[in-house]
Amino acid sequence: MRLELYNSATIKAPGRLFDPSRPWTRETLRVRYGLFEHPQLGVTLVDSGYGPRCFGRTAKRTFGLWLYTLIFRAELLPQGQVSQVLADKGLKPEDVQTIIVSHLHADHISELRSFTQARFVGSRDAFEAVGRSGWRGPLLHGSFLELLPDDYASRLDAIEDLPTIDLPHGLGAGRALIDGVLSVVPLEGHAVGHFGLYLHAANALYAVDAHWVLQALHSDQPLVGLPRRIASDVNAAEAALRRLRGFEQAGGTVVLCHEPEASAFDVL
Repeated sequence: MRLELYNSATIKAPGRLFDPSRPWTRETLRVRYGLFEHPQLGVTLVDSGYGPRCFGRTAKRTFGLWLYTLIFRAELLPQGQVSQVLADKGLKPEDVQTIIVSHLHADHISELRSFTQARFVGSRDAFEAVGRSGWRGPLLHGSFLELLPDDYASRLDAIEDLPTIDLPHGLGAGRALIDGVLSVVPLEGHAVGHFGLYLHAANALYAVDAHWVLQALHSDQPLVGLPRRIASDVNAAEAALRRLRGFEQAGGTVVLCHEPEASAFDVL
């Protein structure tokens, strides 16, 4: 099994807003999602990136989602849209059997409604928390239930029900998704139920939004700026960062969703 990462869009933000060592110059960040095939899960997506349901000119959006798109102003990459990547492989949305949903922020769930046949692997706690958040979820954390399929709950296979596993290099307890191949790594803090994926053979962790840039792993500085403001639990987010630092120092490879530089898993 090989995880391929694609870039669905770019967003620009002053570097100092997410890393105190960076200048105020605006930097271009990626918005990745993943794709792989495996006999057990079939054609599988890891999130869906940004797409036209958020940023399309004719998208039907609530006021909150419209306001969100004005603030973040992502530039969609046509060749990186999940529908186009699938088409390039001779696949249709109906061919996707599994979607791993790392958390429920808009840049990870924008296009989930396009996949009518897929099962979702995600956090039950996250779904229930967003349902309880009312107007606060969208405004404070960018979690919009309108982006989820109406039958999301009935198609959800909760990570909380997966068997537990001890992960190497200080990652702690995880959940076995594909035994010995792919495991869920809880990385609470950025969002309720946020998790990454550990690829056993590559000794690599796709840590999604545990931070925005890898440079944050190379210092002991606390969260600052937007990563801190967006976090659902700052203490948990900083604890997750410490685990990632230990994992990297022990020889593991960490990959982040928004890191500007290319990773070994990037196709686009």
